[in-house]
Amino acid sequence: MRDLRMVLSVVAVAGFFSAVESANAQLRKINIAYTATSPYQAVLIVAKEVGLFKKHNLDPTLVFTTGGSLGIQAMLGGDVAMTLSDGSSSVVSHLAGVDVVVIASLLNTFPYSLISLPEIKKVDQLRGTKIAVSRFGSATDLSVKMALAKVGLNAEKDVTLLQIGVQTARYTAMLSKNVQATIITPPFTLTARKAGMNTLIDMSELNIPFQLTGLLALRPYLKSNPDMVLSVIRVLAEAIHFYKREKEPTLKILGKYLKTDDRDALEETHREIAIKSLPEKPYPTLAGIKTILDETVLRNPKARGLKPEEFVDSSFVKKVDDEGLFERLYKR
Repeated sequence: MRDLRMVLSVVAVAGFFSAVESANAQLRKINIAYTATSPYQAVLIVAKEVGLFKKHNLDPTLVFTTGGSLGIQAMLGGDVAMTLSDGSSSVVSHLAGVDVVVIASLLNTFPYSLISLPEIKKVDQLRGTKIAVSRFGSATDLSVKMALAKVGLNAEKDVTLLQIGVQTARYTAMLSKNVQATIITPPFTLTARKAGMNTLIDMSELNIPFQLTGLLALRPYLKSNPDMVLSVIRVLAEAIHFYKREKEPTLKILGKYLKTDDRDALEETHREIAIKSLPEKPYPTLAGIKTILDETVLRNPKARGLKPEEFVDSSFVKKVDDEGLFERLYKR
């Protein structure tokens, strides 16, 4: 009898591990790049942390690359399938002959704030000052130029733009008074206000259309892997919903990802990014691509006459929309 129980026990254990191996074997591996440690690219992190990839039979490896151009190079080399990046890198690469398109969007405008030292209280006082951006040609660079133009200042004549790098470096440069203003996003917005800095322009209120953060892929990959792409879009849709609706677990994930335990800062990040900025339906923004093309043509004549539709493929989001996923998520 004991021998029989031992045999049954061994069979049960073997069956358990066989089932686990079978379940794992069904997961499809995929590498996805993200290009900034920011709350608006954290959707991918949220999706992985709460198991949404696994729910759709995906086993993801999220790869950090410093900038959209490196993410696109990784796609060209076959190292990653998709890249979460700014729309500008997609347009520039497309003009250089890379068959890359935006297939989904996470931000359709600038979520930035232009902040200044305490002694600078009005936008007009920026004349003759230095403003820090990440790099020339980046979204931060373009956003400063466009925001200043909206309030009557010429970024080429009235101020000096300096390439400083990531927002931690830009903020430090301002604290040391090497620059008088810079561009930041939550959670640094609250940190800056607590330090007495002034918010001169809240760019989200300007409603400038811009494809700031999108999911990029090569057209040949889309044609060869439509089921994989659809699964990723479904994950993205559910992750956005989770990001918006499940506040407490999201704050916990953001705190770990952004390396902060400042509750007020995390609350502001969730409110400004998840609630106000993330679209429920992540369609690429044609108006946002047009803004990029209008700016790009000033430096690259190849952009003249091109249409935004050439730079996007909304068919996968449209298919998920037609399936009724968004209606089920938001129950309208």
